[in-house]
Amino acid sequence: MFNKKTFRKKFHKGIFLFVTILIAIGLVIPLAGLFSSQPDYSGVQGADTAHQTLQERLSELEKQAQENPGDVNVLLELAQAYFYVGAPDQATKTYEQVLALDAQNSEARYDMATIYYYSSEYDLAVAQLQELLKNEPDNKDARYFYGIVLGTGVKDYQSGIQELEKFIELAKEGPDVEKAKQIINEWKTAPAQ
Repeated sequence: MFNKKTFRKKFHKGIFLFVTILIAIGLVIPLAGLFSSQPDYSGVQGADTAHQTLQERLSELEKQAQENPGDVNVLLELAQAYFYVGAPDQATKTYEQVLALDAQNSEARYDMATIYYYSSEYDLAVAQLQELLKNEPDNKDARYFYGIVLGTGVKDYQSGIQELEKFIELAKEGPDVEKAKQIINEWKTAPAQ
């Protein structure tokens, strides 16, 4: 019923796509309030069914994590569930548990960087991505995201361009490479910060 691997892939792909879309349309919005819970005024019957299912899964994962606090996979899934229900602080604490068990867990570092990025804590996002890339210098997704964080968050366009160029070298081709090239061109003409 619930496939962990598919969940993780969709989670990462969703984050990657979301960041790409934000860059593509040039939104400059304050992301600090992104995680605040908003009531659902849609009036649609059954609108909270999926939310209940996620809440049920969250409760199940919390129980599993209590029973076996050393299970990295359960902790990763729990952290992602916290993120989805709008609890970034709990997600971060859970990712920290993962890193205490496995300091080189790239998934936890990438996801923590994502939370920090959307919370406008760019220095913390940069630190997580630097540590991830120290262990996995050829991680294409991390290179791309690091470039985005440097350019859109830190406003260090030059360093962001360098990271996106490294991403292009690694990925070689594809829609993300074309998007990275477009971003590089935009940043080259951006006023110096």
